Amino acid sequence: MSRTALLIFVFVALSLASCDMPGKQEQMVPEERQLSEETMENIFYEMHLADAMVSLRLVQVDGHTSLSQYQVDSLIYESIYDKYNCTRESFEESILWYLENDPNKLRNMYERIVERFNQKISEIGGSKTDSTTMENNTL
Repeated sequence: MSRTALLIFVFVALSLASCDMPGKQEQMVPEERQLSEETMENIFYEMHLADAMVSLRLVQVDGHTSLSQYQVDSLIYESIYDKYNCTRESFEESILWYLENDPNKLRNMYERIVERFNQKISEIGGSKTDSTTMENNTL
């Protein structure tokens, strides 16, 4: 995930938050019901990881060969919501809460997510280098 992608996400999220939607305040989740920063970060991380895996066709949903990309994403996202004992609605309400009340926390979450992906990429790159070195040494 590049810095550009992060900036685009933050820009879109802030744009959506600034839209004047009727009844918006009534839709905001109360602070005590919002998902924690850690939970939100983990859900975002797993969603982006799932998106990448589906895009690279590393994941398929068994028995559902005729599903659209959107339907596959929805099934995967539902399993992520279940893992964290939340619903799509509570997740979306929490995004709105963070956008409205503390957008810096949302930005910080995404910065940590980018760091997590960069670390994972480094680990994968390092393990490939280690296995290549081992193969060369055994030949």
